Amino acid sequence: MGYFYIQMVVEETEKISDKITCASCGKDFNCGANVGKCWCFAVEVRAETLAELRENFEKCLCQDCLEKINYGEKEK
Repeated sequence: MGYFYIQMVVEETEKISDKITCASCGKDFNCGANVGKCWCFAVEVRAETLAELRENFEKCLCQDCLEKINYGEKEK
């Protein structure tokens, strides 16, 4: 799935979602997981990355943090 598709889903999610705080960076963002339609559903995450996320975070991450971790650009 491409960047533009994810951006479209982000815009849709903002209309029906809850504002929450990223468990990694503390930035507020919109999460639609509670209504079954969130931008993160469009992000393909490798199984090993998903396991790492579940081990290190109890709550959702913002798009920037999820992409950094998913594509190997972890913050130092």
